[in-house]
Amino acid sequence: MEELKIVFLTQDIKITAGGGRFSSDLINGIRKRGHCVNVLIGFSIIKFFKNIKFFKDCDIIHAIDGYPYGIIAAIINIFVRKKLIITVIGTYSVAPLYNKKISCIMLWAYKKADKIVAISEHTRKEILKATISNNWLNKISVINPGIDFQKYYKQHQDDKEEFILSVGGLKIRKGYHISIPAFALAKKKHPNLKYKIVGQRYESDYYYNKLIELIRQYEIEDSVEFLSGISDDQLYDLYKKAEIFILTSINDQYHFEGFGLVFLEAACCGLPVIGTLGNGIEDAISSNGILVDQGNIVQTSKAILNILNDKKMWNIMSANSYDWAKKHDLDMVIDNYLSVYKYFDKKT
Repeated sequence: MEELKIVFLTQDIKITAGGGRFSSDLINGIRKRGHCVNVLIGFSIIKFFKNIKFFKDCDIIHAIDGYPYGIIAAIINIFVRKKLIITVIGTYSVAPLYNKKISCIMLWAYKKADKIVAISEHTRKEILKATISNNWLNKISVINPGIDFQKYYKQHQDDKEEFILSVGGLKIRKGYHISIPAFALAKKKHPNLKYKIVGQRYESDYYYNKLIELIRQYEIEDSVEFLSGISDDQLYDLYKKAEIFILTSINDQYHFEGFGLVFLEAACCGLPVIGTLGNGIEDAISSNGILVDQGNIVQTSKAILNILNDKKMWNIMSANSYDWAKKHDLDMVIDNYLSVYKYFDKKT
């Protein structure tokens, strides 16, 4: 493929959060394949118009997430008329379609896109449900996120401390108010079991304080540890020593887990995983873990115990995690996006 000039619009490329890591991996992967990439970060339509020369000179505009960047890209494209691709991640690609103030312009932006790429089948279905349009079936394809397997691969090692691990911001959608009680139930059968939660607190400590109350209620103060601001090396040290990775995400109105890159991170370290049904996590887990119903504490606790109590199951899931992570290697994801670019490059 000849060199392409691509302008990306995204919220950020910080690898400390799922959206930023996804953007960073995709952008750097395209750049390493020899294509010219410009990246515009942050929500400011004036800023984008000040940099309109990048849009005029590019072949493809690629917006990451529907709101606001899909809208901004579609507006810019009125003036430059380039091929427009929107990657839809989750909440901010669907929730605006139910907002009376912005639903029309959001829908208009999607209609103007030459291609919409969803990061999971659930995200694709949610957009189709919100737009009530089967005419879009061929316009929206699914490309799951990936991970640099060689970079993040770690051989799992047994640690003296028996613990399960969660990674994700401390917000309701991550479902810690489900996983903590489930852990408390499992701990009755495994008294030495610990729970480590790696996640950033947000502006309000309301949810964090509710979790602390929950921990006190179950009398497990000495068994649950909150961690934040740790390095990648420290995080992967936790992955390779944990017994299970768990994230019991819930759908909070139109806010949902679009995929869950953390499940691939855990898989790179050979961890069995537990996630929830009814969101993008269904695409992030295969035979390397267990999917439970959202909000079901008892079912989640049983999943934890099933894995802990069955060493053969643990070994099979661990091996399957490595295979699953390899199948989602970042190079394959980049190939899929380049195929989309190539298709539209031919039609230019």
